[in-house]
Amino acid sequence: MTAGASQVLHWRGWRVLSVALVALMFLGAAIWNGYPLVYFDSEDYVEMAFTWQPIIFRIMTYGLVTALARPFDTLWVIPVFQALLAAWLLHEAVWGWIARWRPQVYFVLGVMLALATGLPWVVAQVMADAYAGFTILGIAILAFGAALPLWRRLLLIPVVGLSICVHMTHVAVACGLVLVLVAVWVLARFSLRMPRPRLALVVPAVALGVLLVPATHYLATGRAFFSASGQVLQLALFVQDGLAQKYLDEVCPQGAPLRLCEYKDVLPHTADEFLWGPSVFQQLGGWEGMQDEAATIVKGAIATFPWDLAKAMAANTVTQLELIATGEDLVPMSWHFVKTQLRRYPDDFRSFRYAMQQRHGGIDFELLNQVQVPIAQAAQLAALVMLAVAWKRRDRISTGLLIVVIVAFLGNAFVCGALSNPHDRYQNRVVWLALFAVSITAIRLDQRFTTKRPSAGERRPVLDYPEQQNQSQHQDGARAGQAQDTAQ
Repeated sequence: MTAGASQVLHWRGWRVLSVALVALMFLGAAIWNGYPLVYFDSEDYVEMAFTWQPIIFRIMTYGLVTALARPFDTLWVIPVFQALLAAWLLHEAVWGWIARWRPQVYFVLGVMLALATGLPWVVAQVMADAYAGFTILGIAILAFGAALPLWRRLLLIPVVGLSICVHMTHVAVACGLVLVLVAVWVLARFSLRMPRPRLALVVPAVALGVLLVPATHYLATGRAFFSASGQVLQLALFVQDGLAQKYLDEVCPQGAPLRLCEYKDVLPHTADEFLWGPSVFQQLGGWEGMQDEAATIVKGAIATFPWDLAKAMAANTVTQLELIATGEDLVPMSWHFVKTQLRRYPDDFRSFRYAMQQRHGGIDFELLNQVQVPIAQAAQLAALVMLAVAWKRRDRISTGLLIVVIVAFLGNAFVCGALSNPHDRYQNRVVWLALFAVSITAIRLDQRFTTKRPSAGERRPVLDYPEQQNQSQHQDGARAGQAQDTAQ
């Protein structure tokens, strides 16, 4: 083996090791807990991986991920897989957007995200939440990571597609980002300051993620659909916002054939109580029995009180933007999850039963959030400031990254807050991207504008800023062509 080949293999070995170390840090929450973190929904996703039978209020595509655990007979496979995905996406982002000291930058960013954000706690869960951030970061890399070799960007397409398809909110946010990137691409034709997204790989990745949802449901059930829950979730939010009762007060005295008319004065105060508590919803048939009536009430309330609906949606979006704490509802699951554990992963049961989540009343996230929430809030404000700075300094890559992240935050808050129900876990799953994007932008601006500029008569320095390298190569090629034309 030649010395050059040995050096290449040695360098690649260190890069593989660095990805493994960052993944280990992202896995830290699960290791400390003693077992993957489980949420109320986790049981259903684990069960679907075995039965492949639909659950009306769950999307089946995350069952593709939880099915990875079956050959290994342990749920540890899920957080390990998610931690490796997170570490690899971070690696590709750093190598695509940072010019110098990439290994050091990559490792420091990994440490920062592991300690100062809720990313490890999201990655550690047997839930689809981690893929919300993967969706946003993956789309940003495909759109603005042209410095990466084409084959590495092509590898991102199935990862982004998988990240999108595992939850309907990811589908909505991804489609919204495509529309925004198309608008940015159009504006870039009229302004040199605007970032120039590359849509050739973004569109196929998002299309793959969108189509995987009905395709998965078709393979499992023979019917292609996105969600079987219909308008029930929207009805629950209308109950929480008071729109359902207001509509029922309007139409029930006129003899509307709605079963909820009899219970309109005793409706629960929250959507969660309505759906999951001992409410009238269960008495009237639950998710399947209330489908048609939910659709009637939702459509009627929208048509009758559009202004009230708009105000409620705006308020819920703002509320969702503020809810960023880590650990919501990561409570002891001994009695909720034990049935599935005993039947599906019996060898895991002891680790599950004695995990920190199940002991001493569960995990206390108060101290963690006292540190991480202010950092996330400051990072979100800094993202707005850095967007202005990147725009002023014509750093189109940083501008594009920050546009994607900021728009994704707003889109996620709208989809989850205004169309579903505001919860901390919805925004917490993506807010780590604020600290990441701000850090990347600060490093890029420092590397870009501290490079010594050549004085008169000096040789032009080698450019190791990714997009500058490409631009320099194109310019050198153009000059060579012009010189050849002149000689001829």
